[in-house]
Amino acid sequence: MSLTGRTRTTAGALLLVTLLAATACDSTSSTADGASKSPTPAPSTTLSAQTPPPASPDSATPTPPAQHGQLLKMVVSGGFAGLHNELVVKADGSYTSTRRDGRTTSGRLSPDALAKLREALKDADFAHLPPRPTGRPIADALMYQFTYEGHVVLTDDIHQSPALRDVRANLPVGYR
Repeated sequence: MSLTGRTRTTAGALLLVTLLAATACDSTSSTADGASKSPTPAPSTTLSAQTPPPASPDSATPTPPAQHGQLLKMVVSGGFAGLHNELVVKADGSYTSTRRDGRTTSGRLSPDALAKLREALKDADFAHLPPRPTGRPIADALMYQFTYEGHVVLTDDIHQSPALRDVRANLPVGYR
């Protein structure tokens, strides 16, 4: 094969690889309503590999409320250490925390703390929060998946709204 033939073959192969890569990476294309989709994270040892994915940003109906009087579920995952902790707060204020290593602790929020948490959850307006982070992905960031009244919201440390920070501020120590 001549040098020109090799050059064309190499250029063709590079073009094909580039087109395939561009197609695979095009997760920020516009939707029908002009909004931009967030990239879907690749499976890893963080939230996406250890818990079910949150509701699709394109779905119009929220996921059904959790069983057994659950008020809020929050999963914290990721970070440099590969954290994975879950907190479930029930409507009566009792809560269970499960760590990555399987250790479980339980407790109960005081009536005043439960009232403040309920107010923070109401003020956060989960039905209108973006279901995924809206900014650039942050390497090794902690990810927070909130499930409240059938709505699932995934956010990170950097792009977390003040309303969600207020929710966290009213959670048991270790999840604030």
